[in-house]
Amino acid sequence: MFWNLLPLSVGNLVALSLLLISALWLRYTARRDSFIAYEKRVNGKDAPLTFPHVFPILGSLPITYLWNPRGFVLNPNNFFQSAHPVLVKILTQEFYVVRGPENVKVLFKSSWACTSIPFVKFALGHAFGLPAKALRLYDKDDSGGGHVPHPGSTVEARNRIDYQVHQSLNRFLEGKGQKPSWNRFADNITQQLHCLHDRAGSDWVHHADLMKVVGDEATISILNALCGPYLLSLNPNFLQDYWDFDRNLQTYLQGIPWFLAPKAYAARKRVLDAVKVWQQYARDQYNDSAVGADGDDPFWGSSFFRERQEMFLKMDGFDYAAIASQDFGAIWAARNSIVSSSWAIFEIYRDPELLAAVRAEVDACALKDADGHIRFDIEQLLHLPILQAVYAETLRLRMHFYIIRMPDKVDMNIRDWIIPRQKVVVTPTTVAHMDSNAWRTGLSNEHTVDQFWVGRFLKYPSKGAQGDTQLQDSASSPTFSTKELEGSWIPYGGGPRQCPGRHFAKRQILLTLALMISLFDCDILEEGRNVQEDLTLNGFGGGVSHPAGKVPARIRRRDRGSL
Repeated sequence: MFWNLLPLSVGNLVALSLLLISALWLRYTARRDSFIAYEKRVNGKDAPLTFPHVFPILGSLPITYLWNPRGFVLNPNNFFQSAHPVLVKILTQEFYVVRGPENVKVLFKSSWACTSIPFVKFALGHAFGLPAKALRLYDKDDSGGGHVPHPGSTVEARNRIDYQVHQSLNRFLEGKGQKPSWNRFADNITQQLHCLHDRAGSDWVHHADLMKVVGDEATISILNALCGPYLLSLNPNFLQDYWDFDRNLQTYLQGIPWFLAPKAYAARKRVLDAVKVWQQYARDQYNDSAVGADGDDPFWGSSFFRERQEMFLKMDGFDYAAIASQDFGAIWAARNSIVSSSWAIFEIYRDPELLAAVRAEVDACALKDADGHIRFDIEQLLHLPILQAVYAETLRLRMHFYIIRMPDKVDMNIRDWIIPRQKVVVTPTTVAHMDSNAWRTGLSNEHTVDQFWVGRFLKYPSKGAQGDTQLQDSASSPTFSTKELEGSWIPYGGGPRQCPGRHFAKRQILLTLALMISLFDCDILEEGRNVQEDLTLNGFGGGVSHPAGKVPARIRRRDRGSL
């Protein structure tokens, strides 16, 4: 009897499956049609629609993101490309996506009402190994990020960790702390590159990777400027460990357990141990007489780290290990400007016309010391249009990051679309930077958004709206500006919590570029001229991308007579 019933059961099952699939498809098409109509609306007066999906439990599961994250983000049919704010559901998680210059501008202006605590806690816990007892302080901090705590908050002033940390960063990177650290960096990178110049000869010397040459010199200079000389001198392998950690960032953020990635977690342990060794040495050796007129000292380097010791030790749950995790996070953040410098040098040297144009600008403001070494006044570099365009276009093309906001106490209004409080809002920089409707692409669309072209940021008075495709124009000089690109050029985020290190980063990149092209000739070998970005799952989404391979090159001294 059982065998007689089996065909009937299978038939019923097939019929039921077809009925279910048909019902799901009809549901999906109805919601898709509603969403298409929603996309055509000019403005909104209610909550954003949910991005349509077939299966209710799975939601908009981004399967293809696993092997092509950039391609997924830029796919015109997915939720990251929605014209209006949209709600995305994936399994048990949901978040809102905001894109488009006008929407992004409103998002940034509304950021005063947002909290970053959940995301900072996630990054510190997963990537930087902040101990659980210190992480718990973030859960308790309901005081907000403003000078005045939220009404009803009972958090003590010393435990307002979100506010205190942000204020310390602002004082350092946008206040009085920036100048002495900048002066040290300028001296360090000038000395480092002149030493490299002195070691180089007039004949070509092969280097296995131009990106590493530039990156190492910039990293050493930044670390010494921020931390003083002892972090590196006490930990000779820190430079390699720093970049090993960086290459494994997505491993930590994805929550891959240590036993599946022992080398990645060993690299993190090494960098954290190195910071602990340096900071213990600084505690043992420091005394008030070591503080210079600028407030810094040779043991801690910048007063920023010395003052943070005192700040964190007043907080519940913090010890020296927790401080090392926090401080390494601040040190690691310099990686974006370092990798950007390498990419910018790569773009300049592989384009002879661009190299000539930038050199013409830079050579005109080079200064010579009594010993013959060249120096630059950063204020002059900050006014060079083509040099600045190289900087800006590098960040546009290579920055891949998710800007995340969450309205805290009140709902967020994005041009009359209402996003409820305590909901996550995501804006990918890649989408904004690759929006062909927002960026100039040349008179005949010859400079597509996936190519490097400084003309996107330059205007020649005698040319049309699309700008000049030539870098040198005898009739007029170009001007540089990002003001018209508000909401489209967003490598530093925006609003009250945009990256406080953006001013230092720009200066660092410009000075590094000016010194490199003034001191060296470089011939990028054929196998490295078209190196691509690492846009795999492990390389995408953490900031400025690394190259997927090495860039072999020949380097020699530039003829001093041409300076």
